[in-house]
Amino acid sequence: MSYRSILVHACQPATAQARYQLAARIALDAGAQMAGIAASGATEVLYRSGAAAAMMPIGPEDCAFLTESARRDLAAFEETVRATGAQLVPGRVTDESATSALPLAARYADLLVIGQACSPDAIVANDQSLARTVLVHAPCPVLVVPADSRSVALSQRPLLAWDGSMEASRAVRGALPLLQRAGSVTVACFYPQKYEADGGAGGALLVAYLACHGIAVDLLAPAHADSVGHALLALAESRGHDLIVMGSFGHSRLREAVLGGATRTVLAEASIPVLTAH
Repeated sequence: MSYRSILVHACQPATAQARYQLAARIALDAGAQMAGIAASGATEVLYRSGAAAAMMPIGPEDCAFLTESARRDLAAFEETVRATGAQLVPGRVTDESATSALPLAARYADLLVIGQACSPDAIVANDQSLARTVLVHAPCPVLVVPADSRSVALSQRPLLAWDGSMEASRAVRGALPLLQRAGSVTVACFYPQKYEADGGAGGALLVAYLACHGIAVDLLAPAHADSVGHALLALAESRGHDLIVMGSFGHSRLREAVLGGATRTVLAEASIPVLTAH
């Protein structure tokens, strides 16, 4: 498996350079093509303003500045990518919100690269970060890159959070090109006995699977933590890892909303890129 098509969310260029640079390095290494997508959110602005239309009519021309801002974001992304020498194909500007447009566009990409935290579009904000919203619906693996990421180099020390779940398994498969390039991975097991076929191999089945792909594994003893998210971040910090690979939102939406979860914690607090899948 390799990445052949990489889609990048083009927004907020001032804080997106780490995202653009890392996506370009992955594309160069894999020989993949890159495309950007910028979402203005104008359609949602028009929809939300419909109730007030009788008092203050708003038409498409009133939202033209949003579309123009999205065009500038896409142009800034493409300028950065051209400077790296990565293969760039025409991107697109959409007036849909990013939360609506990205999952649909990602159906035709091997990897979606987004920022850790940014407003879903230029005007319409909500209390859900773009990353949390898109992860639930994206059909391909998603690489979430913090604006202040310490490094934009390709990963040399990936850390994989494993619990044997379907989400974790999908994240592993989605990360294979990066794991193969690194040649090895550290696996931290969190309660794998809940899912693993032999009732508690503690990651042994995963070790065998990754070995088939030429990836060596440093398997850590099963970890027990009140907060898996904080334990994972502490582990990455103490051992100098430069990428976290994990499944996303393995619990029900109600439990995630009320109690939170490892995904929310890591997305909010990680200082290194996170590759995840739902």
